[in-house]
Amino acid sequence: MNRKSIQAALIAMLMIVLLLPLAPGRAEAAVPKHSESFYVNDFAGVIDEKTENYMVNYGVKLHQKTGAQVVLVTVKSTNGVSMEDYATSLFNSWGVGSVDKNTGLLLLLSIQDDDYWAVPGKGLETELNSGVISKILSASLEPDFAAKKYSAGAHTTYGSFIQKLGGSYSETLGTRSYVSDNAGVLPQVTKDYLNQSSNRYAATTGSGIYVVTVKNTGGKSLQDYTYAKFAGVAAGPRDVMLVLDIGGDNYHVLQGKSIDRVLTNERISGILDTVLEPKFAAKDYASGATGVANAFHSFFLARADAIQGNATGGSKPAAVTSAAGKSPVTTKAYVKPVPVSESKGITIMGIFLILIALISLAAAARNRYIARYGIRINPHNPRNIRRYGAWTGQPGYGYGQRRTNRRPHHHSQSSSSGSSSGSFWGSNSGGGGSSSGGGAGRFSSRDDDDDDSNHGGGGSSSGGGAGRYSSYDDDDDNNSGGGGSASSGGGVGRNR
Repeated sequence: MNRKSIQAALIAMLMIVLLLPLAPGRAEAAVPKHSESFYVNDFAGVIDEKTENYMVNYGVKLHQKTGAQVVLVTVKSTNGVSMEDYATSLFNSWGVGSVDKNTGLLLLLSIQDDDYWAVPGKGLETELNSGVISKILSASLEPDFAAKKYSAGAHTTYGSFIQKLGGSYSETLGTRSYVSDNAGVLPQVTKDYLNQSSNRYAATTGSGIYVVTVKNTGGKSLQDYTYAKFAGVAAGPRDVMLVLDIGGDNYHVLQGKSIDRVLTNERISGILDTVLEPKFAAKDYASGATGVANAFHSFFLARADAIQGNATGGSKPAAVTSAAGKSPVTTKAYVKPVPVSESKGITIMGIFLILIALISLAAAARNRYIARYGIRINPHNPRNIRRYGAWTGQPGYGYGQRRTNRRPHHHSQSSSSGSSSGSFWGSNSGGGGSSSGGGAGRFSSRDDDDDDSNHGGGGSSSGGGAGRYSSYDDDDDNNSGGGGSASSGGGVGRNR
């Protein structure tokens, strides 16, 4: 086998190694994108929407008050990744907590793995050390988690962490009425819930959800009736009204003029088609109204941090100071290094060995030609004959003729501080001194995925509204969430 055949075979081997799928090695966490609400990420689908809204509301309030963030994540499985590594990857990737104080906590529940883990930021070592976290998990989460009551356990545990960090998990609610059940189709428990949820969340989001039922619109179109009712109850420019026309078998939603560019008709239509229509067709008006109200509350809660940031002139809350007036001591962020998997290590080593083999073969061929012909190349190779002409035994054949063959002759005298010439394998000859100066500095890059964010502005519309039998095509994926690139410090898991 000649040199070209050997090199071709080695190159083919190299390509095969590069194209081989990665062999199973150490499992690494595939970090998903956080949910729209950020504070609750129910990827396993075990948290009901009422509980999720409740947690997000007080998570937002804690962040606005202290800058700390408590984030809940549920997954079906970590797919072989340890709970600690998976939770830490989520924590660091999402930037949970304040940038400067690193005050975040992430609670991970893995349903199929039957385990959980809590990761605190470095800035919470005083309030939430491993002993405190273990006690909270044992008392608040373990009983419900063992009984597979995940929503109840998450609700209690989330509240315990919120309160431990100086937040509140309940409040005295207002008494504003958001329900007008003129048709008499809503049970009292439903009316109580709708009133309580709007009074609770309107304080955080600035948006209340009105629910009206009617048997007879008095000869008015449902749209005109909704406009008149919206004005009659003195609904605000950020409020939303749902009208269920029981006698006319129809419904309509009207949003205030300050939010009609955020809560668009398309978005409303999607909620009505998926949440309300099945229940309304089945005459389950209570469930339909509750579902729509929850969906609207969820929409506004996911944007509550951004609303607060605009009101205060920034996306972050003001720095919190201690009683003595001094800013809290910041902790240096620690980013857990990402290990190289075994399969990637094998691939890199294989590529390195192949390159060494290619270099060794080329060096062996060079030595063989030197021993046989006294030169570093094969003079009988057709390619070399075409480039350098026929070999007649001259010692400078090939490398010595390359510059002569490739460059025109210049018969002029010049003065130089030095020159060098040589080859890949050979040594440099010539005088003078040359240097490759300069150096390498720090390289920084930024990957900003802050897309799909709606910005308001401009004028506003007093119209809008969405009714029954409309379609939904929504690309409004405005992700709220906060925190900077905080990092984790330790963690606590399930004690079984």
